[in-house]
Order: sequence, then structure tokens, then C-alpha cells
Amino acid sequence: MERELWRQDSPDRHIRSVIFVTSRKGAVNTEENEVYELDEDEPVMAPSTPAGPSGSLTPRGRSFAIILGVLAIVVAIAVAAWYAWGAPTIRGKNVGYSVKSSELVEITFDVAKPQDMTVICTLDALNTNYAQVGTKEVRIGPAEVFEQRFTTEIRTTEEAVTAVVESCWDASGN
Repeated sequence: MERELWRQDSPDRHIRSVIFVTSRKGAVNTEENEVYELDEDEPVMAPSTPAGPSGSLTPRGRSFAIILGVLAIVVAIAVAAWYAWGAPTIRGKNVGYSVKSSELVEITFDVAKPQDMTVICTLDALNTNYAQVGTKEVRIGPAEVFEQRFTTEIRTTEEAVTAVVESCWDASGN
């Protein structure tokens, strides 16, 4: 048994494109460009079109769109939560520096990290051209507080004009 699923009429040339669906699952018979006389009383679109009579979604399509939308929101929330709470926060922040001599600079910096984590921070001494003239890695072990302040000295090859925290990372490599 065949039933008409979609039909498009062209009023200027009296050409009709029709798609029929048979009772066998997945079988589609397409007849295109059939010339006929246009009957103004005949409906142009069958009531069982996939997009509905006015282009709106069918109930099944609407359910799919709602499920897809909810799934997208859940994934977005999961990604945001992972960025907010999943990855441990490790942060090194410059507080100040003091040039002690042409071969030594002192840096004061804060480190924020989970209390049970050991981190390594790389500290750099820079000259007037922002070239590295000294570097030091500092290992910071577990502590009872989230944020700690440290002061240390960096030996330099020439006079430094500043000292900075280059980076801090988890010493276990995670």
C-alpha cells in the first residue's frame, strides 16, 4: 500500500514532485516531474509531512530537540564544574623584589596550592632587556594553609632589575 508523504506543486508549469512511501519498511518510490492539470481544490501538502503543516516539529521531533537541548546543557555544566573544581589550583604571584648586589636579587612571592600538595616554582631574575640573568627552582611541600608567602635569593650573572615567578606546578607531575 502506498501513501503520499510529500508533494510540491509548481503553479507556473503545472509540475508536481511527489514522494510515495510503501508499506515495506524503508522502501521509498519517488516520481518526479509529473505533468498534470492543477486542481485548486486539491491540497498541496499531505497532512503527514515530517515537518508538519506549517514547518513546525512533529511531537517525536520536538521530544528529540528537547532531549538534545537538555543533554547539551548537562555537558556544559559538567565542563564548567570540572574547570571550577576538578583541576587543582596552583598559582604563584609576585609580591616584591630587592636587588641586593650585581650578583644577587631577593624575591618575595605567594604560592596558592592545595594543602596536601607539593609544588615546584621556577623563579627568574631579569635584566633591563627582560633577559634571564638568574633562575631558581623552589620546592614547596604540604602546609596547613592554602596560600603561603616566601622570600628567597636568586644568584645572577649580571645585575638584575626585577625578579618574577615564572611558573609553579605539581611536583608529582599531575
